[in-house]
Amino acid sequence: MKKVKLFALSLVTMTMFGCATHKSETEDIRKAWVVGNTTQAQKLVDEIVPDKLDSGDEVIWLLEQGSITRANKDIANSTKSLDKAYNKIKKYEEDAKFKLGEETAAFLLNQSYISYKGYNYDKIMLSIYQSLNFIEAKDFERAKVELRRLQDFQTEAKRVNLKRIEDSAQAIEEGKKKNKNANYNLTPLLQQASTKNTLSKYYGDRYMADPKKSIQEAANIYANPFGYWLYGVSLMATGDKDDQKMAADSFRICAEMLGGKSSVLNSDSEEGKAVQDGVQENFGNVTYVVFETGVAPLRKQFRLDLPLWLIKKDLPHVAVNFPYLEKQANFKESVKVVAAGAPLTFDLVSNMDDIIEEEFYIELPMVITKTMLSAAAKATAQYFAAQSAGKYGMIVNTVGAISQTLTNDADLRTWTTLPKQIKIAKVKTPADGKITIDNVPYSVKTSGINIVHVKSMSKDGANLVKIIDFKCK
Repeated sequence: MKKVKLFALSLVTMTMFGCATHKSETEDIRKAWVVGNTTQAQKLVDEIVPDKLDSGDEVIWLLEQGSITRANKDIANSTKSLDKAYNKIKKYEEDAKFKLGEETAAFLLNQSYISYKGYNYDKIMLSIYQSLNFIEAKDFERAKVELRRLQDFQTEAKRVNLKRIEDSAQAIEEGKKKNKNANYNLTPLLQQASTKNTLSKYYGDRYMADPKKSIQEAANIYANPFGYWLYGVSLMATGDKDDQKMAADSFRICAEMLGGKSSVLNSDSEEGKAVQDGVQENFGNVTYVVFETGVAPLRKQFRLDLPLWLIKKDLPHVAVNFPYLEKQANFKESVKVVAAGAPLTFDLVSNMDDIIEEEFYIELPMVITKTMLSAAAKATAQYFAAQSAGKYGMIVNTVGAISQTLTNDADLRTWTTLPKQIKIAKVKTPADGKITIDNVPYSVKTSGINIVHVKSMSKDGANLVKIIDFKCK
């Protein structure tokens, strides 16, 4: 009877957690964000972040805070938030034993109980925003350090993702050893018609892909082309001859990643080579318009009823939630930019939808496996506890059913304030330094390299404009 009481207590305890998801917790922030009310978005996120520190969710909240405060022109606090997020991610990555132990324990409960350690695209965008923060603050030395870190994230992307999958697979095996209730062959479940149909509806056939093979075949998808471009522009604007050679290589890599389809990057690559070869001294007087538009995909969940009796007799149907990505369609395709009387044309440089989606699907087979094994383990434990409880078995089953419902939420944590797309236009700076964006006039430096950064989160949202240059204070 003691075991039955302990089982019931553990189930009741689990019902106290996991009711709120990152999607629901960020709802009010996102309402302010999409219309461009960054002041309200910052007020809301600043109220939440202190309660999230040391919760396991601090990384995702610090990332949200970092991008929101940056958009609200609070560069100092953006820098602090992103720095804290990076240090926490680094600590997680260095503590491999903790990471494996946590994943092993959590996959038998709920994936959202695992500390959020950041995806590869999180780290790259963190470093991109931090680099821009330092450039805006005219701290070009720190910008150079951050940009080098950015390149490390880019080049290490494939290895890091492979390690992530290997760790996940190891956690599953460790979990099976520690809990015999999770030691099941899931093939009958995955082959069952209604299960296959539902998974295929949301994922196509990608949920069946071999994660390691997918990683090996994805040559560039983990890297963010905008990161290579920013590295090139910054070094070209502030670096010495050796830096400019690296800048030229970075432009070339970015142009190749875009398949030679970007006129902006093709131009940068050609001019970078000319500087590298000593044919020309520098880029001259150039103005780029960087356009961040829309918002990144949200993670939502769908319910799937698993007939667990297919893998063990007497187990019930169990309702389980799986995550899926919902791309956000409310965004501006472009803004009207005119310089020297001529309209500028934008090239798509980074499609964040695709970058985020690729990492989502790489991890998906492991997520499905962990979720199904977790449901089976909890159902098996509940079954044996009910058997042991005798006349109290109905109570155990009732509590167990409630627990399954409340702890089977999918992990919906994702950086919601990232853009949907990043586009770039380029023009030789007009002699008068005047450009207009959606008929609003702006002035830029007439010499050197300028970046006009435009951010819009929805079709009807405000344009948030920053003028960035590489002139010392």
